[in-house]
Amino acid sequence: MIERNKRVGELIAREVSLVLEFKVNDNRLKNVTIIGAEVSKDLKFCKVFFSVIGFEKEIKKALDGFKSSKNFIKREIFSKVLLRVVPEITFEYYNGLQKASEINRIINEHNLADRKSVLKD
Repeated sequence: MIERNKRVGELIAREVSLVLEFKVNDNRLKNVTIIGAEVSKDLKFCKVFFSVIGFEKEIKKALDGFKSSKNFIKREIFSKVLLRVVPEITFEYYNGLQKASEINRIINEHNLADRKSVLKD
């Protein structure tokens, strides 16, 4: 059952990406990348995770864009994905990429500091 939910989540994430790329004309959603989707055990709820380049302003604009395009996206997805139950979709910002970038920056700064201390000795 868990494997099925994982496959359904991957399918929904892929379809949301395609709808955003080819069918949604909302400028607020142009720089959005779909990271993945999680489906509940009973397939009634689905969280779609997205990332967007920018700061709080761009994230808020993307969330507003999803809010206004939600029904259209849902209709488009489930005209292609055949499920007995159409899950209720929510869109959530995934900040893991931002955290990874920050960690990478800290590591690079630390490595640079180590190199400078080795060169001084």
